[in-house]
Amino acid sequence: MNAEALSLSAFNTMFPDEEAARRWFERARWPDGPECPHCGEVGHAWWIGTVRRWSCGGSTKQFTVTAGTPMHKTHLPLLKWAQAIYLIVASSKGISAKKLSEMLDVHYGTAWHLGHRIRAMMAEVNPILSGVVEMDEMYAGASPRKRAKPARDHEDNPPPPANPTGRGTKRPLAFVAAERGGQVVAEIIPAHGKAAIADAPEGKLAEDAVVMTDGLPACKHPGATHTHLSVNHSDKEYARTDEETGLRVHVNRIESFNGFMRRAVVGVWHQISVKHLGRHVSETTFRWNRSEDDVIVRMMRMVRNGAGRVLICGFLTGPA
Repeated sequence: MNAEALSLSAFNTMFPDEEAARRWFERARWPDGPECPHCGEVGHAWWIGTVRRWSCGGSTKQFTVTAGTPMHKTHLPLLKWAQAIYLIVASSKGISAKKLSEMLDVHYGTAWHLGHRIRAMMAEVNPILSGVVEMDEMYAGASPRKRAKPARDHEDNPPPPANPTGRGTKRPLAFVAAERGGQVVAEIIPAHGKAAIADAPEGKLAEDAVVMTDGLPACKHPGATHTHLSVNHSDKEYARTDEETGLRVHVNRIESFNGFMRRAVVGVWHQISVKHLGRHVSETTFRWNRSEDDVIVRMMRMVRNGAGRVLICGFLTGPA
């Protein structure tokens, strides 16, 4: 089933003003009625129009729909939040902070903070992958810039060393696992070694999962407790049929996701620091896994995901 798009005119009809945006956020987060973040009671609160807050009959405290979410204590109108979520969700690979600031008419720093808080709402609990599960690692950051060549060769002016490639690069790493025909999970790993790669799929694989990887030796360890099949890219082997199981062995789904992530980095974000990489990976996996959901369904899912996640600007701008 193809996802149903939400045109800009249809969005503007759904969100004509701030009041409509507030009511939509409340329906998305509280489908059974207002839930007090202090005592957890549902449907025992009333709206106080003068202060624009809900008042709980159990805890006797007041709250809003943004409490305990990445929108907590926001100074932006909820209509701006709805517009930002729509723009990010409806795009194919995301939107840069520069473009978001232009489209929302807000300061660049506001758009940058807004984008990261929305990515925090995109993070989901990793599912247990079953059936055929492809696994691989990827360098998630942008490629290093080419070093400038000297004006002329000379003994006292030697050419600069070549850019490091492959495992010699310091670009951030992500480990990706994809259920063939199903969902993708990804997480940041500290190093390109067997210990980091062996720990990455912990708790993500069903007992009957069949692991497929490329010929990287470190990838043998995640498949030690499962049936493990591989292809050797070094020998230009990209797909084969396993004689014993009859399964088609390849990592094409992983390669597709990795390419999807790299295109977003190169075309939208340009550069990602290790500190913020996790949120960018969350956005990419959310976009990939929810591609068949309607745009409005994705927006509602994000609002519910945001419960319990507060992301302050000081954390984002502080030291890694």
